[in-house]
Amino acid sequence: MRKSLIGTGRSADVYEAGDGRVLRRYRDGGDAAPEARIMRELAAHGYPVPAVARAEGPDLLMERLTGPTLLDAAVTGTVTPEAAGALLADLLVRLHATPWIHLDLHPGNVVLTPAGPVVIDWRTARQGPAGLDRAMSALLLAEAALSPAPYAPGAHTALTTLLTHLPTPVTPYVAQATALRSQDPHLSKAERASIPAAGELIVTLAG
Repeated sequence: MRKSLIGTGRSADVYEAGDGRVLRRYRDGGDAAPEARIMRELAAHGYPVPAVARAEGPDLLMERLTGPTLLDAAVTGTVTPEAAGALLADLLVRLHATPWIHLDLHPGNVVLTPAGPVVIDWRTARQGPAGLDRAMSALLLAEAALSPAPYAPGAHTALTTLLTHLPTPVTPYVAQATALRSQDPHLSKAERASIPAAGELIVTLAG
């Protein structure tokens, strides 16, 4: 039976799999097993991730989540920008009680389920310094704040709140974060060009 496409991202597509599950498939044919292992380890630590059923080749079968993303909730006004920034800070701090960093933790990767927020899209996760992960999240918000999108003012407020709620400053990691972000092959030319200014905005707000 042909699976129904229900979502698509920069590097993967998501299909309905039945029985309360979805199938996330890497378009480049990469191996989903490392992502599945990280998610299972995080779940064992009590961190909110989708339950993994199995990983095989580029396919990751996992729990289907219900609820809007934090981005959608912020855009519609269900969640204030201040609350969004504070929630991101809390999720980052909780994550960094484990050995892992996400490196792409932004409002679009947080699903507000009836049981609470759940973080998705762990393909870029690895072990590393918490400060780099926090700087990456700040950088993603800063890029949104400088964009022409209608939610740019809200992203600026969420960024300010994030920076004030994090327990340690992100400025020592901004240069590393901007360099890492620039290596993303999925960025458009305009997105890549905005990275330096986004980094400068973080430094200004944090100072």
